[in-house]
Amino acid sequence: MKTTGLLARIGLFFCLSACLTACRPELDFDFHQNSQASFSGSGENYTVLFDAESGVATIDLNASGSWTAEFVNGRAYWCTLSAMEGKRGVATLTFSVQSNGEYDERSAAVVFTCKDLKRTIVVTQKQRDALLLSSGRVEMSADGGSFTVEVLSNIDFSHQIEANGQSWIRTLSTKGLEKSVLTFQVDQNESLDKRIGTVTFAGPTSQETVTVYQKGETPTIVISEDTVSLTAEEGVFKVEVASNVDATLQVPEDCDWLREIQTKTISTHTYQFAYDRNQARTARTCYLVFRNEAFKKVDSVQVEQGQVPILKEVQDVYIPSTGDVVTLATSAAVQSFDQFHYDATWFEPAGMESDPDGNRFSFRVGPNPEQKMRAVPVSVSIPGFAEPDVFQVRQYGPYPSFSYVTTEQEVVVPKLDEGEIPYLVFWGDGSYERYTQDLQHRYESAGPHTIRFEGHSFLFLLLPAPQDGMRYDFSHLNLP
Repeated sequence: MKTTGLLARIGLFFCLSACLTACRPELDFDFHQNSQASFSGSGENYTVLFDAESGVATIDLNASGSWTAEFVNGRAYWCTLSAMEGKRGVATLTFSVQSNGEYDERSAAVVFTCKDLKRTIVVTQKQRDALLLSSGRVEMSADGGSFTVEVLSNIDFSHQIEANGQSWIRTLSTKGLEKSVLTFQVDQNESLDKRIGTVTFAGPTSQETVTVYQKGETPTIVISEDTVSLTAEEGVFKVEVASNVDATLQVPEDCDWLREIQTKTISTHTYQFAYDRNQARTARTCYLVFRNEAFKKVDSVQVEQGQVPILKEVQDVYIPSTGDVVTLATSAAVQSFDQFHYDATWFEPAGMESDPDGNRFSFRVGPNPEQKMRAVPVSVSIPGFAEPDVFQVRQYGPYPSFSYVTTEQEVVVPKLDEGEIPYLVFWGDGSYERYTQDLQHRYESAGPHTIRFEGHSFLFLLLPAPQDGMRYDFSHLNLP
């Protein structure tokens, strides 16, 4: 739920104490409220928080010498500072932000430098119609410590530390009514590895997440996720990067289907990428690498893109010598029989049906007049695709067979020798399938049922002993 912004005016003073001998300059801060922004932070890092509406925040800067201000990673179009440099003395500066109509929070960092001192102000603007938190991200050093989150809301809400941070993030306190200030403790990170935790604030109709990035003991580049999974259609995705060193993006040359969108409409911590439609018949992968050469630090994210399905299941089709109707399930992109390609007069269209997941094409196969198996390769293509789906339709000849009668409702096939041509199992209830070891079948009704096995040759049979109601028939094996 959207809430009114806190009234804030921020005074920022840079001062140097004059002394007869050389002494270190000091920076003092004094903060005053105004009507359009709120302030939080301490030490060397501060945050100016705006809600989604446009607004201004005034800063009184008192410097002991010449000073400069610089936006980190380039100036954001939506945020401006009235002056980027000045001389010794007092200067009144204004941060101005445009209205944020996007659904994502955005931020821009400004570093003020006076002689050998630096102070950073991060300007954060919330998205429209959101549960209002002071910030959606917290960056902690390896030493740990505490941080606070201000929640401005006129609705009941709850918070939960997710599993990825429960062992090292703890809630210390909650105070306030309409304005709730929650304090969290972060334990020291004694390993060299980065870690990420999340705290979720939930209301009846919306929720917000604070992501806590904690650095390791050494300079670290932190990527919000290890793997990004994409659909086969074209689109856009984002990668969140937090680091305490400069990170350079490297995209491999063979990943020409993926490219960075260099926009200034999102946070300076966010990289945005566009990707093309995958026209191949296989999935593809690209590794985006973020590297710092000075500290020999590197991290990467694996981007995986799937392929558009043509057939729901691509495998060879086996048909008995007596013929049958074969039904193939396809994606909605296959809309006519003209997209099937084959060279056989005995394999012919029989009808098409549509369902919410795609289309179903039926083909009729008549009896096989030959004394051997016949086959035809079939390919299915989609316009614009580099490769089709290809499978084989194989029809048996009038091969030898044997059968037995069973009264069991659940059966497991006996063990047969597996030759070059697989056997077909006819269950006696109108269904059949290709033989595999330990193949099972359940009947809808009680038996008896006659199970028949048809194949090119039977060199080895391991049959169960006849039981009540079971009868074997080997008369069609063509035994000498």
